[in-house]
Amino acid sequence: MKVLVLDCDGVVVKGHREGGRWDRHLARDLGLKADVLQERFFKPHWRAIALGERHMMAVLAQMWPEFGCASTADAFVDYWFENDATLDEDVLEAVDAWRGCGGKAYLGTVQEHHRAAYLWETLGLKRHFDAIHYSAALGAGKPDVAFYERLHAELPVKARSDVIFLDDALPNVEAARTFGWRASHYRSVHDLRAALRP
Repeated sequence: MKVLVLDCDGVVVKGHREGGRWDRHLARDLGLKADVLQERFFKPHWRAIALGERHMMAVLAQMWPEFGCASTADAFVDYWFENDATLDEDVLEAVDAWRGCGGKAYLGTVQEHHRAAYLWETLGLKRHFDAIHYSAALGAGKPDVAFYERLHAELPVKARSDVIFLDDALPNVEAARTFGWRASHYRSVHDLRAALRP
């Protein structure tokens, strides 16, 4: 039996509903510049948050006054999640067909706890996948080998060659191939369909 593991952002989730990044209108809507957010929040803090070493809301609460932003940290997180939430229905259709034939499908993604829960519960990805395995819960992120080792231990297969994996980031694909998974670089739903052909 083979199982399917998909990356989330860039594969299952496409970003802003108008196309492009979720923060494209951040300055207009919340008065917060995207480049400032990247420099002060994501670059210095995201890795520790994504690995489950720091709590995202605690980090934001501590640093939020630096931004001089009229909105709250909670409002920012809501905005981020809601604007980075366009599902690729073609991908989900292919996943549903795979599961409809008895296959198992999982998400293997770099996420912190709050967004993982949002993706799973609020966006309803639990209706299309058997489980979500993410970096903050695993304590490791792609492309580190520990991510693949720990995720693989959660799968209902022993042979690494029984895992079909797709990711839009080539370094993650190469790391998965080195680990022994059947990994493909995702650029469109055609890559997923090709990977699932018998």
